[in-house]
Amino acid sequence: MKFKLFYIAILTVFLVSTVCFLPKKVEAKQNHVKITFCCDEKTFVYDQSKVVFDKNFKTNSALQRRGFFDDCLAKAKIAKQVLQMGFDECVATQYVLVGIGEVIDDVCRFACKTQTDSTIVFNPNNDNPFEITKEKNGICVDKQKLCRMVLEKLEKTNNFSITVPTKQLTAVSQESNVAKTKLKATFETNCANSNQNRKDNIALALSKFNGMVVEAGQKVSFNQVVGKRTEENGYKSAKVILNGKYVDGIGGGVCQASTTLYNAILLSGLPVSEWHRHTLKSNYVSPSLDAMVNDNGADLVFVNDTNEKIYIKTKCDGNTAKVWIYGVENEFDFYTKSVVTKQTKAEQKTLVDENGEYSDKVFYVDESFCLQNGSDGVESVSYIIATKNGKTVWQKLLRKDVYAKTDKIVVVGARQRGETKTKADIKAQTDTICQA
Repeated sequence: MKFKLFYIAILTVFLVSTVCFLPKKVEAKQNHVKITFCCDEKTFVYDQSKVVFDKNFKTNSALQRRGFFDDCLAKAKIAKQVLQMGFDECVATQYVLVGIGEVIDDVCRFACKTQTDSTIVFNPNNDNPFEITKEKNGICVDKQKLCRMVLEKLEKTNNFSITVPTKQLTAVSQESNVAKTKLKATFETNCANSNQNRKDNIALALSKFNGMVVEAGQKVSFNQVVGKRTEENGYKSAKVILNGKYVDGIGGGVCQASTTLYNAILLSGLPVSEWHRHTLKSNYVSPSLDAMVNDNGADLVFVNDTNEKIYIKTKCDGNTAKVWIYGVENEFDFYTKSVVTKQTKAEQKTLVDENGEYSDKVFYVDESFCLQNGSDGVESVSYIIATKNGKTVWQKLLRKDVYAKTDKIVVVGARQRGETKTKADIKAQTDTICQA
């Protein structure tokens, strides 16, 4: 054990130090080793006779222990002892051939060519959103093999040539990057019948995700990405659902953006760790497939549980809101299924504008407008289904939900003109004018 520690100490001192150059120099010519390294028609020479050192007892003793003045067989024997102590070929070579490390470094600098990895450029606003560059492999010197060859030659002669061995540095390939940018899922919802403020809110919220790159293992919060729904942040007033009723509020329509993203995430096979339903059934997505969000804590959160990045592209053109998810190809094809288990029909109520509260819209008894669209009460469940080659592999329950009923409210004028209309006539007219 003491012997091994002694050699380790000696190796450490000499491998981290350089040969001292002093005015008085002596050339070591006895049993010197000369090696010519051949690399791409260029040669590099290590000549032990050219190594100089300061003449003192301490240096000479250290060099003697390293076999500096010995013949090639003695040097090879010392090198084997170094290897037996657990050091690699490069350490052993540099121990017995003082100064060879600098020559090998020169060879490596000349021969090595760094690899250039293929890169992925994500341009979400292009029809083809990915530009993937071609890779270029590199070359480096196989230092361990080179030193092993030196030690093998050293057992036979002290003057020899070696063709420098190299190995390929494999770059990340274009093919592998193409495999990381497959379309995993897409989903769209219709917003053609929304007013402009609501369309603008949907577009603004979705734009926050356009071009997003989600790292492997990263968790994404919809509210953190989209920010507070305020006028300062660019959101406008539109209808929102509050306590089971449609009311005007800043950011109306953002829930359609979150719902569109939610369904795209489900279809891409990524896990959703937080979601919330609306109190009323949405008209742009099937029951139990909506995702309500608000500034009071209701969030949509999903996780990239793949080993690669995922890429998100979004677009809202005034008619549809759409989300694309790209990444590694899914093992399965995913589908969602919504099933209504119970339904309670909404009623229609007629409100006569006796006080002229809505006189800008109705005045006469034969005039009417919808104050509030109705929505049936629904109990529903949803499933996520995985298929492969057209066959179902598994089906899992996503959620169970209950949506409240809200009645349709129709306002008619209070003033008569012409012949008097009956209540039945008024109801028949409002049925044709208002859409649920």
